[in-house]
Amino acid sequence: MKIKSPISDKFSEFLDELLSTAHKPYKDVTYQIYYDLFKIRSSQWKYKVRSKREVDFSLSDIFQDLLTHYLRILLPKEYVVLSEHKNDKVRPDILIKKNNKNWCVIEVKTTIGWNRDLIKNDNYLKRLRILSQTFKVPIQRTFYIFEAVRNVSRHFYKIFKKNSRDKMRDYIYPLFLNNAHPFFLSKARDRKNSYKVFDDTEIFRLYKENVTTPLEDIIKKKIMVST
Repeated sequence: MKIKSPISDKFSEFLDELLSTAHKPYKDVTYQIYYDLFKIRSSQWKYKVRSKREVDFSLSDIFQDLLTHYLRILLPKEYVVLSEHKNDKVRPDILIKKNNKNWCVIEVKTTIGWNRDLIKNDNYLKRLRILSQTFKVPIQRTFYIFEAVRNVSRHFYKIFKKNSRDKMRDYIYPLFLNNAHPFFLSKARDRKNSYKVFDDTEIFRLYKENVTTPLEDIIKKKIMVST
């Protein structure tokens, strides 16, 4: 028996939009990503207050698919962007093919959270080497994109905030200093029981304060290169 399902209908619309390349992003696509995440989390914060939910549900997969979506729009036709493409037992978050050959491998993180060992003892580099060897992609085109620098370590945060030279900067590219998250960027006292509505001017100001590595620069430096 067919019944109405407005929740699944809205979710289907969301997934259809992720698949679509008809709607071009804002000219600064990194701001588009920040704005998307900020507005999604604004809705999530509002929902948490209204429903009395204590903890956010994870947006890590949404962040990954947003990146996939915009990479598909920005890259020329000879590039094909695949998500969760498995080779044997190894499955990176994003694999990019060029002219039907493996070209670039990207691991995606909002932040590493409790997995801080990823940075210790160069474990991030060990993972990238496995991906590079498995997919036969040069290590120069095998890297991480983080949403933000926060929630890793004080040393890690300082490297990107102060634009310090460090070998991690060749392999890890955070888009922002802090996550595009209104709950954490708000100075409101009682955030668990009330939410703040940010206008577009405020969102853009927060973006300018936090943008670290524009996606457009990552594409030029790490994807659309010959080596």
